[in-house]
Amino acid sequence: MCFSAAASFTAAGGLSLIGAATLALRPAPRMMLLAAAPLIFAAHQAIEGFIWLGVDGGGVSQALIRTWIFIAEVFWPTYVPLAVLLLTPGRRRRQGLFTLLLTGLVVSGYFLLILVRNDFSAVAIHHHLVYAPAEPSAHRLPGLYLLATVAPLLIARERFVLAFGIAVLAGAIVTEIFFSLAGPSVWCFFAALASFFAFLAVREEKQGRRPRLSPTPGL
Repeated sequence: MCFSAAASFTAAGGLSLIGAATLALRPAPRMMLLAAAPLIFAAHQAIEGFIWLGVDGGGVSQALIRTWIFIAEVFWPTYVPLAVLLLTPGRRRRQGLFTLLLTGLVVSGYFLLILVRNDFSAVAIHHHLVYAPAEPSAHRLPGLYLLATVAPLLIARERFVLAFGIAVLAGAIVTEIFFSLAGPSVWCFFAALASFFAFLAVREEKQGRRPRLSPTPGL
């Protein structure tokens, strides 16, 4: 599999259409953050497309790199648990999601500190983009990052939100096995494609079916 500017821009275009279709459904307020995810992923992929162009052309804007890293490593760990918390009823699940939101805030704060303290490089290695901070001792916190960005989706009761989480987790596993060097870039690409399930979740909500995975009160 080969990733490139064309792949990023193609993903951005497709996700923009999905995002527009999702918002055209006029999602309920509790679903709004989830509904916005495809458009945010689209913007993220478009930014990476421009980074690819800069790498191919011999110079990349530091602002573009920082914006991409901010979305990937600072934004998503807080946004995902908050989005799922807003759409999930049930006291126990909400307590778990609140804990994951606190975890996400810690992860976001950690990566924000790294982002503020470092310049970053973006280089193409084996057709994948590798982002590296100038500070070599900066740790990636992969376990806590995945806990904040994947676990909330797996807690959700809506079947398509759960499918979103399973797809994102599968992307993380594939990335770790085959593309570990360029993990953040490749995983974000897979997660972006998986955000199609956000559209399905919102559509199902609007159609009034909303099958739940656990009918137990309070869960």
